[in-house]
Amino acid sequence: MEKKNITIKDIAKLSGYSTQTVSRVINNDTKVKTETREKLLKIIEEYGYKPNFYAKSLVAKKNKNILILLKRKSGHKATIWTNTLVNEIILKNTRSDISILVEHYYKDEELEKSLINKSSMFIDGAIIFYEEKNDKRIELLKKNRIPFIIFGKSYEEENIYVSNDDFYSSLKATEYLLEKNIKKIIFVSASPSPMNEQRVDGVIEAYKNKKEDLKNLEIIRNINTSLEIKNLVKEYKEKLPECFFVNGDEKAIVLMRELFNYNIKVPEDIKVMGFDNLPLSEYTIPSLTTISMNYKELAKKLLEKILNIMDGNKEKSEEVQSSLIIRESTK
Repeated sequence: MEKKNITIKDIAKLSGYSTQTVSRVINNDTKVKTETREKLLKIIEEYGYKPNFYAKSLVAKKNKNILILLKRKSGHKATIWTNTLVNEIILKNTRSDISILVEHYYKDEELEKSLINKSSMFIDGAIIFYEEKNDKRIELLKKNRIPFIIFGKSYEEENIYVSNDDFYSSLKATEYLLEKNIKKIIFVSASPSPMNEQRVDGVIEAYKNKKEDLKNLEIIRNINTSLEIKNLVKEYKEKLPECFFVNGDEKAIVLMRELFNYNIKVPEDIKVMGFDNLPLSEYTIPSLTTISMNYKELAKKLLEKILNIMDGNKEKSEEVQSSLIIRESTK
């Protein structure tokens, strides 16, 4: 039997149970025997049946659910930019037949309870944040035949993504620093990922374009938490570079506060640049020079593309241009 357009009657026929029993399982009726429930759920998952609970009439359009799925890291506090983009996606959704759900998890084991596993029949599309290599979410989405899109450059070319123009963003920002005769730069990045490594590559390319000595550039990876930022400042307070270029405004703000604690003045003693242009960055003392991601355009593209993919249309990956916002921390 074809898996496409399967009905509740088909599930009943395949299982040998009545349509009423199938309906009770779908509606989580606790009176259904465990054995019966497990058998029916297995058949429902196998044939990709997605019941339409939201139809208001025979002619009403089917409600579609999009799941935004974020993997968090324990102790990782840099979440403001993520929340900003997620909120923009929700705001961009003006369709009454589209619902957007947000789910957070920390460990792959928790995916057993995730909506893409337990309630995959209700999810019509997904947006993935913080993709990892051999990502278990993508494995589950493909298994359950749920269309998805990724925020940030993907590990796999076949996956459709929308990202910031990370390479050119960090390239232009680094060239700005070099043109100000700021040569000794430490670029502080998080754990390696396609997005973060594109930013690293952009910084390196700027040095090459300007024919600057790469010995003056230091790349420090795997700085993910506020505590790691504090330890970094403690390590370098006696051997400061000319500029800390921090991959993330939240970490840049923590870094400036820690410099202040050691009576190191920004920008007099050292320059600081961030990446994200969080609303708070304008109001720090000094205000933070940073790269401004176009959150509204990123949200628009993510939503447009996942809806197109859900409708069976072909899509392609796309990068959205950012801009450099110059403030007091590099003056």
